Amino acid sequence: MSEQNNSPFTKLHVEEVTQAKRTLLDELNLPPKARKFITENAKTLQIALIALVVLISVWNIYNYYTQKQKNDSAALLAQAMQQTDVEARDKELQQVIKDYSGSGAAMWSRITLAHEQVEKKDYAKAQEELAAIKKDLGKSNPLLPLVLFDLGQVYEMNGDLDNALSQYTTLREIPGFVIIGYLGEARIYEQKNDSVKARETYEMLKTQAELEPAVREWVEAKLAVK
Repeated sequence: MSEQNNSPFTKLHVEEVTQAKRTLLDELNLPPKARKFITENAKTLQIALIALVVLISVWNIYNYYTQKQKNDSAALLAQAMQQTDVEARDKELQQVIKDYSGSGAAMWSRITLAHEQVEKKDYAKAQEELAAIKKDLGKSNPLLPLVLFDLGQVYEMNGDLDNALSQYTTLREIPGFVIIGYLGEARIYEQKNDSVKARETYEMLKTQAELEPAVREWVEAKLAVK
């Protein structure tokens, strides 16, 4: 009787073997169609799964790399800005631009160097660099308003009033910079002796809800004499 119970053909033994051979698909209790699809496409699904794992790994590595680049470039920029010697600072800023081209730190370095050209009254060179920076910036880049304002001022100082006006007009279309844009436009119209346009601009400026009381009084004084 004992030997019969240990026979590989007994019901108990068959159940034990069957249980041991159950797969993940068996455990999931999937519908027959789903089981068939997975079985027939097992290799394709495995490749897709591996590709997904690789993609996630690459993305994580990319994030690590870009974050490290950002941290390193920001540290080098901070170090450069702490330099009291202009020549040494310019050299380090150029290094940021060279080593981390396209980063926010590199862009800020370029703007800083352009500011130095303005301080030297080399408006042509500053204008050229700021125009190049503007071209490289996207419309949503937070540095764009600063570059537009700087470029407008450089054009203005260089006597190119039409291009200056264009920068200020673009600037006032950006939320948070409406007032600065209008003030720039009005000033250019005054320099062009276009009193009608200047007055219209000041009138538009006066309607802005975010206009500071002191600036509003100044605008009203300007309108009173026009």
